[in-house]
Amino acid sequence: MFNNYREILSLPGALKFSLAGLVARMPIAVLGLGIVLFIQGVSGSYGLAGIVAAVYMIVQALAGPVIARLVDRRGQAAVMVPIVVTHLVALLMLIITVYADWWVGFIFVFAGIGGATVGSVGSLVRSRWSHVVDSPKKLQTAFSWESVADELLFVTGPVVATVLATAVWPPAGIILSMVTAGVGSMLLYIQKSTEPPPIERTTEAKGHVFSNPGIFTIIIVNVFLGVNFGAIDVIAVAFADEQGVKSLAGILLSAFALGSLIAGALYGSRNWASATHHRFGVTVSLLAIGACTMLLAQNMVSYTIILFLVGFTIAPSLIGANSVIERLAPPRRLTEAFAWLGTSLGFGVAFGSAIAGNIIDAANAKTAMLLPAGCAIIGALLALSLLKLLNPERSSHEVRLAKDRRKVRIEE
Repeated sequence: MFNNYREILSLPGALKFSLAGLVARMPIAVLGLGIVLFIQGVSGSYGLAGIVAAVYMIVQALAGPVIARLVDRRGQAAVMVPIVVTHLVALLMLIITVYADWWVGFIFVFAGIGGATVGSVGSLVRSRWSHVVDSPKKLQTAFSWESVADELLFVTGPVVATVLATAVWPPAGIILSMVTAGVGSMLLYIQKSTEPPPIERTTEAKGHVFSNPGIFTIIIVNVFLGVNFGAIDVIAVAFADEQGVKSLAGILLSAFALGSLIAGALYGSRNWASATHHRFGVTVSLLAIGACTMLLAQNMVSYTIILFLVGFTIAPSLIGANSVIERLAPPRRLTEAFAWLGTSLGFGVAFGSAIAGNIIDAANAKTAMLLPAGCAIIGALLALSLLKLLNPERSSHEVRLAKDRRKVRIEE
């Protein structure tokens, strides 16, 4: 059943860079939540915690494509090593600022610097896969494997971060993120054999990748999907808190991620006959239905079960989005295209955490569940109504170039 995974992981250097990337991107699973737990644990405000986390994630989303563009031009190690060092220093200063009771503005400054220097490790790893594999089938399997790896982090990370932050020390989640980012980055960027070579600028590579209507559609849909993830992070903590078991909030998030992990593993093990963009439309529609069922949660048990089931739609949606992006983007801007995908999710996560935090402060966690449900519905409706734009036979970089060339010949 899992021969597809065995085939790609046997490629030279593949397992090594994938495992190093897994460790290096632990922050995607723990840092946003770690900031929420740290700020809320010290200040007592979910609203402030959500806003600080939103600043971190918005700046991360804005900086991600810029870093990715530099990586495409100069190489991963040359760009990322100094950026990782800056990231670790910024997070250390964030912790010091809160405990030293410095001016509150510094909290947002260092959270912003921390976000600006995270980088999109997932896009770097996926670019390595695009560099080493030799067929679309293997590439889809590789993307599925990376989505499973992401969900493995989301299964374990929130539980560990929540327990450490609530039972040991409020900034423990942030410190866990710092350690894994530092160690994983060191292991990843020393691997030169699988690092994609820097690409010189050409006329073909100019322009913004999201000028492609299909990529732009994925980006907009992902913003709405990202609201789900950001809101659910904060809602899970608040819901568990309202139930009197705040330390168990990580279990809710892990159930969500576990469902996604299982679905991602099964998705990647199959050889699908249907078009990727059609499957993407189906999975985001199922995600919208699942997000609405969260409103039925009455206690920790029912909410855990619901999140587990909703999780089954997450990895297939993200795998589909990555696969569509890979088919549509200019080859010379692939890392940047993947980073824009992360950026769109990052914006959604930021807005979701900030808005949900303020709804919780004003009302309760149950009321805040209306936010992810509504945004998931909007995302699904957009994806279905613009599904034709996601078809590589209509919107791929090569097809668009061919159309432009024909247009020029006609005009001549």
